[in-house]
Amino acid sequence: MEDIQDWAAQLLGNHAALQTYTPYLRQFYSIVTTAQSYIYPLIDKITHKPDIATIALLLVILFISLKLLDLLWQTVLFWLRLARRVVFWGGLVMLGLWLYTRGPEGVWADVQYWVDVWGQEKEYWKDKDRIARMARQGGKMKGGAGSWF
Repeated sequence: MEDIQDWAAQLLGNHAALQTYTPYLRQFYSIVTTAQSYIYPLIDKITHKPDIATIALLLVILFISLKLLDLLWQTVLFWLRLARRVVFWGGLVMLGLWLYTRGPEGVWADVQYWVDVWGQEKEYWKDKDRIARMARQGGKMKGGAGSWF
């Protein structure tokens, strides 16, 4: 408020400036006094009733916490999207390089080789599972209640 009074006193020395800025100064002064008339009673209520101040402080803390949590969530989403895009475009580049270096026939031969290898592995583990199931069923029949003998 003192700054406004100093500024107004400086303008009073220059009558031309005073006549130019007087309506604006009056409007500004009325806005400031109106704002003070609303803010001071609110501050007075908060200082005399600490319950309101506590609730207001908790709401502010909750709001800031939610904003920080949202910021963290957006950061996690950014990195996940970036990783997904890097994997997708990197995979496309690797596929293109594989096609370029081996040619379509070479890629087809590689795919057939790995399909055969994975098929053999699948059959191996299917047989292991079948043998384990038969052993479990046989063990229950002989000794009962899950024994092997």
